[in-house]
Amino acid sequence: MNYAVVSYIPALHKGYIDFFKKYPGTLYILGMKFVRETPRMDRDIRALAPEEVKAAVDALSLFSKTLVLDEKNIDQLIADTSPIVMPDEDVSHQFAEKHLPGKSIDFANIFLRWDRPISTKEFEVAPDRIISEDEFDKKIIGQAFEEAKKSPDWWRQIGAVLVRDGQPIVRGYNEILPSEYSLNTFGDPRSNFDAGQSVEICKTIHAEARVIAEAARQGISVRDTVLYTTTFPCPVCARLIAVAGIKEVYYAKGYSLLDAEDILKEFGVKLVMVK
Repeated sequence: MNYAVVSYIPALHKGYIDFFKKYPGTLYILGMKFVRETPRMDRDIRALAPEEVKAAVDALSLFSKTLVLDEKNIDQLIADTSPIVMPDEDVSHQFAEKHLPGKSIDFANIFLRWDRPISTKEFEVAPDRIISEDEFDKKIIGQAFEEAKKSPDWWRQIGAVLVRDGQPIVRGYNEILPSEYSLNTFGDPRSNFDAGQSVEICKTIHAEARVIAEAARQGISVRDTVLYTTTFPCPVCARLIAVAGIKEVYYAKGYSLLDAEDILKEFGVKLVMVK
């Protein structure tokens, strides 16, 4: 099958190459006029010109045809009957909403992932830990892992779900601010530290903090709610959880910083590992 692949490509990397190999056909490279419709994209100092990207992609012979998309030729994309695939990124969503209304689009994840264990302590379980194999708990933890897949953070992908009376009320993941492109544009300060060191120095709002902040934005009290998170909270998030009044934390993976557990226990937060 041939596809119509539409993409902003600021710099070629393995994530893009793997993405292109999966969807052969025609590549429509977003021209800068379309890219700049998303705020702050003019700050992307790593970005190659679309014409430079086209030359590089052509040299790799990944597509039968490549085209730099602009206002003069966008009709070719609109008329293309091939299935449309775009990277699951802000630029893609904004372009699709504005210029491809009504079109069926498959948004594919192209973020690179770190797939090695970060700490052996992640797999240790405290002797007093409650273990749950309840189907409901596994279902909600599964939803948290689905949220985690949305995170562009190459180091850790964390998802969280806030539950009240057995119903999920807020979902979130560790999100790069102010934009998912910020790490590539300005660099990642986490690269200067080992796992567990200076966790507060980052461009990311952690998943646990994200759902608590979202609840506040919506005017939802988190007192006596239950938090499901893919990974045991860090100390910074543990303080926030404890003071916010969340009564239980369910998690699937451990963490290398033990003082977070002490904080939660001191505030009477019930801790449960879901298997």
